Amino acid sequence: MPPIWLYKCSKCGFHISIGWGGTMYVEDDNGNRIECMHPGEMSTVVKVLGKNLSMELIRKRTGFNSDCICLDCLNFFKADFGDEIANPWRFYYGATNKKDKRECPGCKSQNVKTVFEMIGQICPKCKDGVIKIFETGLIT
Repeated sequence: MPPIWLYKCSKCGFHISIGWGGTMYVEDDNGNRIECMHPGEMSTVVKVLGKNLSMELIRKRTGFNSDCICLDCLNFFKADFGDEIANPWRFYYGATNKKDKRECPGCKSQNVKTVFEMIGQICPKCKDGVIKIFETGLIT
């Protein structure tokens, strides 16, 4: 069972995310993304797409939404950039498709990062501390 992490500033306590840094999802017939919560990810995929699925359909209709932050407006959002190499969970789920543009849905800035990309970076809020990853002691 994987641990739950907290991603926050070492100085001001501003936190970006808690969890794994993202979530697997499956797209329904209308293109809506349904989160696949751990540990039942594949049961959600089967519920949405039906039984007797091909690997091709699973690859086409699943992905990994990373927890993201806009460094300009501090908007939190989820996105499937497909290039966030630092997030090992993307590869655990086999999600390699790039489905979203690297852009804030709020202010349209392209100055956005995933929580994994923020580890070791200057806090976007206080500009003094550093974003670190902390153990919560929780597991899923």
